[in-house]
Amino acid sequence: MKKQAFWVLPMAAALALSGCGSSGNESSGSSDGSGAAQEQSTETAALTAEQVSAVVKSLVGDNSKAQVLDGDTIKASLPESKKLIEQMNISPEKCAEFVAQQGTQDLEGTNMAVAIVPGEGMESTTYSVLGYEDSAKLEQAKSMAESKDLQGCDKFTMSMSGQEISASAKVLDASSDADTTIATQTSMTVNGTEVPGGSYQMQGLVGANAVMVVYSGGGDTSEAEVLDKLTGELNKAVAEVKSAAK
Repeated sequence: MKKQAFWVLPMAAALALSGCGSSGNESSGSSDGSGAAQEQSTETAALTAEQVSAVVKSLVGDNSKAQVLDGDTIKASLPESKKLIEQMNISPEKCAEFVAQQGTQDLEGTNMAVAIVPGEGMESTTYSVLGYEDSAKLEQAKSMAESKDLQGCDKFTMSMSGQEISASAKVLDASSDADTTIATQTSMTVNGTEVPGGSYQMQGLVGANAVMVVYSGGGDTSEAEVLDKLTGELNKAVAEVKSAAK
C-alpha cells in the first residue's frame, strides 16, 4: 500500500463513525454564544490551498516525522483510495455508502490539507483543514455538524485482505473556540484484538472552514486527558485558521 493512500484507512473508520449521519454535539457553553459564532462565521472566509497547507504545517511544527499531504497529493490519491474502499466489506450498508462517499469525495470547490504525526507505538495524531469555496458544500457541512444522531453507525465492521475490524462509537460532550464542535470516541478491535485507547475525533467549523484532529492508540490515557489534549490542539487550529483568513 502506498503511503499517500494510507491516510484513507484510519480516516475512513474515523469519518464513518464521527460523521455517519453527521453526528454532532455542542455543549451548553458553545451554544450560549451561538449569535457571536454566527457573526464570526460570516467573517472567516474559506482558506486557499496555500493557506490550508500552511495551517497544518504550523500545527505539526518542526516534527520531522510528520507527513503533510497537500490538496494536489490528496486528489491524486483518490483513484487508489477508491480501489481500496471497493475492496472493503463494510456493514451496515449505510456506513459502507458513507465511507465510499468520504473516501472518494469530490474535492472540487474545496481546499484541503492533512498532516499525520506518528507517536510512540500505535499512537498517532492526524490534523485536517478544509476550506469550502463551494457554498453548497459548506451548507451541507453545517447541516451535518448540527445533527446529533449516529443513525445506526454506532457499530461498524470492515474487512479487507484478511483484516477484520470491528468498531463502536459514542458522541462526547465537548466545546472549543470553533463555531460548532463535534467529538466522538471510537473503540476498535482488529482480528479480535482491541486497539489500545481506540480513536478520538474532534472537529470544528470556523466560518467557511472545517478543522479536525484525530488521536488514536493512546493506550491507558483517560478520556478526560485526551479530550483536553484535542481541545487544545483544535483551539490552536481555530486560531491559525482565523489568522490566515484575515
